[in-house]
Amino acid sequence: MDIELRSHYYNYYNVKGRYKTSEPIKAGWAESYESVEDRIEGNNRNKDSELYKAYVKLENIYYDLGVANRAKYSSYEELQNAIAQKYSSAEYYSKYSSAERNAMYQNELSMSAFGHCGNMNDPRLGGPVHGETDSEKKSYNRQCVNNQINNIFTNNGISRTSFENSSFSFTINPYTYQLTVEGNADQSIMSKMEALLNENRNSKELFFHILNSIGSINVNKNVLAKYRVASLLREYTDLDIRNFTQTKDGLIDGNGNSILDIFKKNIKESSKIPSEFKGAAYDNFAGYVNQITKVDVNSIDDMYLSIGFENGQLKDMNNSNIIRTGFDFAY
Repeated sequence: MDIELRSHYYNYYNVKGRYKTSEPIKAGWAESYESVEDRIEGNNRNKDSELYKAYVKLENIYYDLGVANRAKYSSYEELQNAIAQKYSSAEYYSKYSSAERNAMYQNELSMSAFGHCGNMNDPRLGGPVHGETDSEKKSYNRQCVNNQINNIFTNNGISRTSFENSSFSFTINPYTYQLTVEGNADQSIMSKMEALLNENRNSKELFFHILNSIGSINVNKNVLAKYRVASLLREYTDLDIRNFTQTKDGLIDGNGNSILDIFKKNIKESSKIPSEFKGAAYDNFAGYVNQITKVDVNSIDDMYLSIGFENGQLKDMNNSNIIRTGFDFAY
């Protein structure tokens, strides 16, 4: 049974450089643990983990303190000073190390000012918080994605018995996230599977799941960088990298405009990125562009990703079959 969390993210004191919201929203850590049943979520987190339980414990410890502090202190500076004084001067806290007192200070300040906290060095947790191993995370995530895919199929009239003796491969286009199904089942079933997996961001989330499963370090660095450029460009400009031509001046569109200038202009006007992060977003994009334009961009393969599916379970493929390459022109 899910625990009802009371805290929500909100910039209560309108602190400069923090996200501004018109009303409280669910804290990022809590949102990342939400259960998903009827669509694919590429990164599922386990509520039975020590980390989740530690977040909940911190919530129970600091929520009421946060409410009381906001009623008592009218400015962020006043709040900071009062909490700093509490943990540095009060005799009760002298039994804790400097790092432990700092963790308690950070958690109380963050809960009071922003409605969430998560410093796991807090001694009130009663000891070290052990995170899951990469293997445990991947195993839990795969189990969830398997369940989500099967729920999508059964909720839309594709019974398990109709494909239990068949094997499939799902392949996803890195530019459009269009998914195609190949296999030895009835074509009408595969067509319906394909349509369902292309709804509700399912194919995009499955793409991220496959990439996480194989690990980005196992992908050629230029192939990965080209995908990053294409993905960021589409997200913030709705443009397609395949419509840009490589020249001595970089990647240029049909009107002679630089891909970097277009991206900079669009993120400057975008509401998707807080203003304090726009410079870093541009630098990140420019770094990937610089990397791929050191070679012929057209010679860099496209990162089509594939994964098998048998008896209701996703099956990782051999490395040679995971990434299907070949330059794909826009149309």
